[in-house]
Amino acid sequence: MSRIKDRREKSAGSSLARTVSDAGEVLLSVGETVYQWDIPNDQLTWAANAQSLLGVENAHKIASDREYSHLLLPDAASSRNATIFGSEEKDCGDGVYFQIQYALSAEVLGVENDVWLEDTGRWFAGENGKPVRAHGIVRVINERRALEERFDRLTRFDDLTGLYNRGYMNECLEVDLREAEIENSSMAFVIVALDRFEDINSIYGYDAGDQVIAEVCNRMKVSLRGGDTIGRFSGAKLGVVLKKCNEKELRIAGQRFLTNISKDVIETDAGPVAVTASIGGVIMPRFASNVRSASAAAQQALEEARIQRHPRLVTYKPNPALDKKREEQTALAGEVVLAVKENRLQLAYQPIVDANSYRVAFHEALVRMVDSNGVIVPATDFGRVARRLGLIRMVDHQTLDLTLDILKRAKAARLSLNVSIETSYDADWLSKLTMAIRQRPDIAARLTIEITETHVSRDIDEACRFIDVLQQLGCKTAIDDFGAGFTTFSNLKRLPVDIIKIDGRFAENLAVNTENRNFIKALVDLAKMFGTKTVVEWVDDNDTALLLKSWGVDYLQGYGFGAPVMASPWKLDPLPDDLSENGKDGIMSA
Repeated sequence: MSRIKDRREKSAGSSLARTVSDAGEVLLSVGETVYQWDIPNDQLTWAANAQSLLGVENAHKIASDREYSHLLLPDAASSRNATIFGSEEKDCGDGVYFQIQYALSAEVLGVENDVWLEDTGRWFAGENGKPVRAHGIVRVINERRALEERFDRLTRFDDLTGLYNRGYMNECLEVDLREAEIENSSMAFVIVALDRFEDINSIYGYDAGDQVIAEVCNRMKVSLRGGDTIGRFSGAKLGVVLKKCNEKELRIAGQRFLTNISKDVIETDAGPVAVTASIGGVIMPRFASNVRSASAAAQQALEEARIQRHPRLVTYKPNPALDKKREEQTALAGEVVLAVKENRLQLAYQPIVDANSYRVAFHEALVRMVDSNGVIVPATDFGRVARRLGLIRMVDHQTLDLTLDILKRAKAARLSLNVSIETSYDADWLSKLTMAIRQRPDIAARLTIEITETHVSRDIDEACRFIDVLQQLGCKTAIDDFGAGFTTFSNLKRLPVDIIKIDGRFAENLAVNTENRNFIKALVDLAKMFGTKTVVEWVDDNDTALLLKSWGVDYLQGYGFGAPVMASPWKLDPLPDDLSENGKDGIMSA
């Protein structure tokens, strides 16, 4: 038994010895090594794997701090020593912790890339309180350093174009602006936007779109002077900061940009693409004293440039009326956000009557906003701002909530609801409607969803998909404001809607306007061929109503049959038959 025990102890001892001897291999495998530094004698003692890990052929090169420092990139040696010798911390017996990153020079080592290291350890003081000894772990962090550098680059550069991103470009703009103010000089900020870029993506594909942007960036870079700054403002927009630039020089530079961008077609993998651009610019600090106002002014000028055919470059000029309108729209946008958060959106109900009996067939649910002063604001006043600033989905969600609530509480209620094109892409909105119909199936048959003709003309395929989903849920569908957009009659064959609502402008002056008369009669006849009902809006007088009735229009809507009212009609009279009666001010008989 004693011999077996001896063999076991010898085996354990030899295993331990092998483990110790293999420590260098273990450290090497995890990219680390350890050292001890005798500071007074300047002697560095390393683990056996140090040379292999650091890529040093001659052990003498790492035997002392003096020799080791020669391997480091410039300034790294001084910063390393400053970490230890310049520390204000005192050694109380446990040593003083330190951690620093530095790199061994690829040129000195004779390798392809610098070797980045993380040096973590403690130094210990002698009787005089100064460092006399240090030890630590050195870890190779090339991969981590590369990742950190990539993250750092992403915080400053656009990944696709290699240009500054918007955030860093704004920082450069801020610095240049302060310099211009100190020097009492002029500078400019411009936004260069590619025209019809959505069409390029749609026709050629997003990869080709990326190639177009990259090539335009190359053409822009060769158009700049030394000291100018270019960055990717957003999407297909580039921002350029032009130092020491007055309005005349801005126009010259802008024309140079436009010429270089459009001079030749851009070859992409999907084929050649012809590109043009529009430019909006602002002189600073004369017309913009900070980054935010510069961006707003350049954007405003860009919008004007896109409207005009020639020139495609517009420089910002103060417009008090336009600035006031913008301030009002900004304030209105704030009101919309607060109104949604505070549930201050409400519905108004306008009757839509049967053209033959003048009895109410259903009501259109029209959203209203109660502002912070208690004033009722119609959708025509805030809807466009909400749409432009991306707030329309918030409005549509709450409007749907209000509509569903009425349909649940009043079984006699039949409502039509207009939704934006943005909402048709919103899966959450559709999910909310779907869930409500699953809980109360009777809602579907009493709800009509209206989409505008602008929606249809912008993306008829998406409109067809949206209509199909709604009809599968059991809802009716309608095209609103028909005639105001560019939908052709042939497109109606692709749109299986239940109702076409003819824009009210065609109902004006019907007695004398032959074009409007012919349009309505032709559309009514066409709708009948497709089995589609028609509604004419803005019907305010009996003579117009009689004409429309004689042409076969199915429903009428207008102040002649009742203005929108905030009070729910079904609270006053929940009986379906009585609900069809109009008030005293409506048209009661032909």
